This record gives sequence, C-alpha cells and structure tokens, in this order.
Amino acid sequence: MKYIKLLQSGFSVIEVILAAAIFMVFASAAVIVTLGGYNTNRLGAEETVATQFAAEGIEAAKSIKNQAYSNLSNTSGIGLKRNATTGVWEWQTSPPNNTLIHNISDNYSREIKVEDVNRDASGNIVSTGGTTDPDTKKVTSTVSWNFNAARPESVVLTTYLSDWSKPLGGPIMMAYSKTTDNTPYYRTWNGSSWSTEAPALTVGGNINYIVLKSARTRNEAILGTLDSSGNIYVQIWDGTSWGIPTLMANVGSANAITRSFDIEYEKNSDRAVIAYLPTPTSADFDYRYWDGSVWSAPETVTAPPTTGLIKWIEVAQNPLSNEIALILFDANSDIYGMVWNGASWDTMGVTTIWHTSASTEITRKAIAVAYEQTSGRAMFIWATSTTRTQNYRIWNGVSLTANTTLTIAGGGLGQWVKLVSRPNSNELMYGMQNSGADLLTRRWSDSAWDGPSLHPEHDASTETTESMDFDLVWETHAANPGKAWLMWGNGSSISKKQWTTGAPTPWGSTSTLTGSDDTSFIRLKADPSSGAIFAGIYESPSSATDDIWESRLTGGGTTWSAKNIIWGGPTFGTSVFFRVDISTP
Repeated sequence: MKYIKLLQSGFSVIEVILAAAIFMVFASAAVIVTLGGYNTNRLGAEETVATQFAAEGIEAAKSIKNQAYSNLSNTSGIGLKRNATTGVWEWQTSPPNNTLIHNISDNYSREIKVEDVNRDASGNIVSTGGTTDPDTKKVTSTVSWNFNAARPESVVLTTYLSDWSKPLGGPIMMAYSKTTDNTPYYRTWNGSSWSTEAPALTVGGNINYIVLKSARTRNEAILGTLDSSGNIYVQIWDGTSWGIPTLMANVGSANAITRSFDIEYEKNSDRAVIAYLPTPTSADFDYRYWDGSVWSAPETVTAPPTTGLIKWIEVAQNPLSNEIALILFDANSDIYGMVWNGASWDTMGVTTIWHTSASTEITRKAIAVAYEQTSGRAMFIWATSTTRTQNYRIWNGVSLTANTTLTIAGGGLGQWVKLVSRPNSNELMYGMQNSGADLLTRRWSDSAWDGPSLHPEHDASTETTESMDFDLVWETHAANPGKAWLMWGNGSSISKKQWTTGAPTPWGSTSTLTGSDDTSFIRLKADPSSGAIFAGIYESPSSATDDIWESRLTGGGTTWSAKNIIWGGPTFGTSVFFRVDISTP
C-alpha cells in the first residue's frame, strides 16, 4: 500500500514528458509573439525614420520650387543637398542618392523624381492622356532600405507642386509680320513649346512696326502695328480671340519708316497707355488708355516744346507705380521727355527742349528709356550728333537731372540704342550700334557708368546700319543673377555673348547661335516667372534661308535651342524695321 501511495503522490514519466511538451509549445509561442512584436516595433521605428527622411525630400523640393518654379525640370533619381554658403536646398546630381545611416551595413537611400502632370478637359489630373499642365509638377520622394538581407523596404511620398507665383495675366506671345501681308501673325507659349501659327486681324497695309504687350492681371495682350500706308492700329487679345482693330491715326506712308508710337501697361492699375503721332504733320503727340473694357477718348499733349514732326516715341513702365516715362525724337533732331502720372503727362519741371543736336540720322532709333527696378528712377538716354557721345538724364520722381555726357568708344555716331533694366536691381545695360556698324555697350551700376575697359568693342562690322541688328536682355532665372545676354547679326551669322556682373572679365567669349544665319533684326525677351529667354530672329533677305525663326534658353542654362522656323520666308529687304515682338506678363 505504501508503494502505491508513493505513485499516487508523484508524476508519471508520461506526465512529465507531456508537461514539458506543453511548456515548449507555450514557450515557443511566447518567443514567436515576442520576436514578432519586436520586428513589428522595429519596422515601425524604421518606417518612421524613412517617412521623415522622405518628407524632408518633399519639403526640400518645395524650397527649390519657391526659389524659382523653373527649377522643377523633369528628372528621375536625383538627390538633394544644402548649399554650404547660402544654406538653401539644391538638386544633387552626383552622387545621385542621399543617404541616412541605418546600420553598419546598410543606409536609408533617398531619390527624388519630378515629372509632368497631365489634365483632362475638366482640369482633372489624369495618369494617361490629357494635356500637359506647364504650371504643375508631380514630385515623388522615395526612401529605400533593407530590413534584412532578404527583405527590402521602401516608403514613397508624392505631392503636386504648382507655380502659384505665376502672374494671372496675359500670355507669353510672339507676333510677327511677313513680307507683303497686311495681317500680323502670332503664337503663344505653353511652357514648353510655341503654338501653331494663327492670324490676328487684318490691318491697312504691309506691317513695318509691331509692339506687343501682355497684361499683368488679365488674360489679355495688346498688339499695335504701323503699316506701310501709315496706319497705326491697335487690337486686343482677350484670351481667346482678337477684337476688331482700332485705328488710332494715319501718319502717312512717308512717316511709316519710323516708329512714332509706343504702348505700355501701368504697373498697378494694369491700364494700357498708347502715345502716338496723330497726324502726318504733328509736333505734338496724342494718347489714349485701355482699361480692360474700352478705350478712352484721344487727347493731345501740347506741352512738348519741340516743333519738328515726331519721328520716334519710346515709353517704359515704372515698376513701383502707375508712372510711365516717355522720350521723343523729332525731325529737327530734338529730344524731349515726359512722364505719365496715372492721370496726366508731366514735364518734370523742364519746359524747354532737352537737346537740339541729337543724332542726325532721324530714321534710326537713337533714343531709349528704362527704369531702375528698385529705386523707381527713370533714365532717358540718346545718341548725339557728336561722335561717340551720348547724353542722359535721370528722373527721381521729384526732379530731373541736367544733361550728362557718356562717351563710348567707336568711330561713328550713335544710331540704334537700347537700354534694359536688371530685375530686382538698379543696374542698367546700354547698347549702341553706330554709323560705322560698330556694336558697343556700357553698364550703369545705380550711380555711375562703368569703365570702357570692361566693354571691348563687340563687333566692328554688324549686319547693316540700316536696321537694328542687336538686342540686350537681363536674365530673370534665379540661378543666374547679374547675367545678361547680347545677341547680334554680323553679316554672316548671329553672334551672342553673356555678361556676368562682378566678374573680372564680365563679357564672356563670342559664340555663334545654334542654327544661326545672316540676320537683320533680333528681339530678346525674358519671362520673369520661369526665367526662360526667347529670341525672335528676322533673317536678311540675302541669307541662305531668309526665314523668321526663334531660339530659346530655358532652365537657367547656357545652351540655346536649335533653330525653330516660324515663317519660311522670304523676308523683307532693308530696312527691315521692327517686324517681330515678344511679350510676357
């Protein structure tokens, strides 16, 4: 009995084995649950780090976009870096990835992809079909890492970035005149290419001069033309079509060889003001303004003391107010200027002729006016009848300086002149083509002209003195502050060079424009939003192809696009007048 009681008070071998097995089952399950929980927690922690790293990539892309929307060019697998000097984000192309330490054998690797966005007819974003939206980009930030050798992981974040800073205004547009046609033609820019050619409305005769401007706050453009019959017409683009042309004046066919009108928008109100010669014999000018709906009645400005027939008018927009500056050049080689204050034309306190011996070649545009962009001061400049001598005056909103002399190298009288403003700066660049076919430049710093040693003669034999064979433009791309372009025809090709403010030798070397040919007129225009620069080229009738074409510079680079023919010729003989213009809002 005692033996039996002992067996009853203990565990049998089978029970011990069974208990051990049960324990192992529960223990293994506990281990699995514990390990699973550890892996889940580890993966969650790693995903959190990866998500934050990817989110930083999205925020950095936004920062790059905010510097300039044009920085969002399409790319795949690009990385990011912080500029050591400025601290701002930039794209990093080599190495292509960004990394963040994960463990001793593996890192988080980040890549950014920027691609186009397409929208359907209702404006919805679509993955296939639709039309490319030039003002929206899709940005994808991908972070990859290895959870273990057999388990790669990744986090992908996507956002859409738009060009919210783009002015809600008129189009980027090109207008041009063909050889013997009384219809101006135009194309619009969609952010990546020019539209197909379309006609504006017919005017009186073969078009000699074109002035094209785009509104800042309305989807509107205004096109002014002076034709060979002497008609000055203006027509309005409303975003869809052109309105019936308004005849401003007929100045007679004999006066159709000089541009006796000009157009500019007031900066704040966005009204368009046109100043023009009203009759074939007038020494005074008329003006009208367009408020987005109707034209005001014409009014004559009798204040100018000049007595000769007005040959040239040029106007410029004040970047800080509704003021518009005007300079005129008459048949007596007299110079005078005024400013529009938003309500009337002001003499700036000077009621006598500014200069009675300007350039003797009255069929050349020897006048120019431009504003310093931060001070709002206007500079008026003109070539005189003295070799190498230019005169200028500055209006500061209160008073006008006396005539001051600028002497430029070269052996002839100034004939064709251009003055352009650097964005967000008081710098100006002056270009002059003289009677000896020399091409010369000088730069205004905001208080003085720089020395001639920085401006070697660009060319001693431009295409022809009968036409304005050159143009100047400042860069507007955020990556190229202080840079400007000079482009000109020199009898065999189109040449170009770039200026860099502050460089020991600011003008770079001369090079030939891609696909270039002999040319008689060039129009340059920079888009303040994207930083793209457009060149409208009017070839000489004696060139190999005698076309009208365009080239462009985008993305802040230095490589101009290949020749893109917009009219396959023939072109007009000398003088070619101003038969191409480009506008931006």
